[in-house]
Amino acid sequence: MFRTKIALLGAGLLLAGTSCQMMAKGPQLKSGMQRSAVGFGYSTYTVAPDVGPETDVDTLNLNVSHGWFVTGNAELGGKLAYQNAESDTAGTKTESDAYALAGYARWYFGGGSNLYPYVEGLLGMGNVDMGATDDDFIRYSVGVGAMNFVTASTALDAIAKYQADSYDESNTDVDGIWLELAYSVFW
Repeated sequence: MFRTKIALLGAGLLLAGTSCQMMAKGPQLKSGMQRSAVGFGYSTYTVAPDVGPETDVDTLNLNVSHGWFVTGNAELGGKLAYQNAESDTAGTKTESDAYALAGYARWYFGGGSNLYPYVEGLLGMGNVDMGATDDDFIRYSVGVGAMNFVTASTALDAIAKYQADSYDESNTDVDGIWLELAYSVFW
């Protein structure tokens, strides 16, 4: 419940921080432009193994990213993410911290005066610290989103994506749907 309140507070702060600004026409996306963003995400899922109890997991994600436009429609960049997860297995709660570094590609299509829909693909790697154990993972995701400009050089960004992590030591795969909000600045 505490995690849900923090997720809602983060989303509310992001929206409140930009609510006094009017929606504005965005710039013409072109080769050589850059985009920096700060993002906030949330995910909840249940792991149901063939044998043993189910595990409910709530995860908060904070990330920063920076990308370059190689054409007016294509952006390539990198993302650094921090995740805090709380797991509940049969009443036993554990917490873990994870760091990930990934590269991403975005394709913008059909941009209007201030709304720019896109598709995104991401591939990266990371490490999760679960107290007594560490585990490395490979991450990939695909998603659809849209940016809505609030000024001529800043935008709110929302994406829904399918994300999967494949862990090395534990030989486990975890996947699910993520919702992420970001505030982007264009250079």
